[in-house]
Amino acid sequence: MLYTYQFYSLLGLIFDIIGVLMLFKYGLPSKLKEHSGGLLLEENPKQEKQRIAENSKITKWAYSGLTLLIIGFLFQIIGTIMTL
Repeated sequence: MLYTYQFYSLLGLIFDIIGVLMLFKYGLPSKLKEHSGGLLLEENPKQEKQRIAENSKITKWAYSGLTLLIIGFLFQIIGTIMTL
C-alpha cells in the first residue's frame, strides 16, 4: 500500500532523475550569449544561424532539467513534511 507521503517522495525522485539525465545530456546553461559574431572567421551566416538555434535548444532543455530538479526536491520536501 502506497501512502500519500510516499507517493510525493517517489514522484520527486522520478522528477530528480529525469532532471539529472537532462542536465547530463545538455549541460548547465551558459551565461554567455552568442547572438553576434561567429566563433570562426570562416563561419557563414547560415552556419551561424544553425549554431545559435542549437545553442537556444540546449539552453531550453538545460533550464527544463533544472526546473525538474527543483520540482522534484519540492515534492520530496512535501513528502517528508507529511510524515511529521
